Amino acid sequence: MGRGNDDLPRVLNQRKAKKLLEDHGWVETLGGKHTVKMEKEGCRPITLPQHSGRDYSASLSDAILRQAGLKGR
Repeated sequence: MGRGNDDLPRVLNQRKAKKLLEDHGWVETLGGKHTVKMEKEGCRPITLPQHSGRDYSASLSDAILRQAGLKGR
């Protein structure tokens, strides 16, 4: 069964992803020139690429949500 994640956006961009992760306890750490690196204790870091302000593909958005533990497989 689902985990009640109907409130999660289907498609993200860097700004939306950063805000969503921050709302769930992730913090921004030193990243590259065009990337944002988010970390949370006990979890692997997540890199959020910049796509020139455009939305990420649905598959990249899903991968970010899965890595953050916000979406099941």
